Amino acid sequence: MNKKEMQKYVDERISNKLYSKIHHGEYEVKYYFKNRHDGLAGIDSQQTFDLAFGAIRDLRVWRTMEMLCTTNNYIK
Repeated sequence: MNKKEMQKYVDERISNKLYSKIHHGEYEVKYYFKNRHDGLAGIDSQQTFDLAFGAIRDLRVWRTMEMLCTTNNYIK
């Protein structure tokens, strides 16, 4: 592989990783909110809230990382 092909490969891998992490995060948020009143495997509502809130935070992180990778912005 030459330098251009290697860079293209790396860029595609980064894009695919970001896409998969964001998609997984969206799925987790939907799942926890859909089942928030049913009780997930016998855990109480506070733990379910913590799981949903953690999924939302992770999703925000991955979306911010995607924005930083696709633009020329940097973390301040």
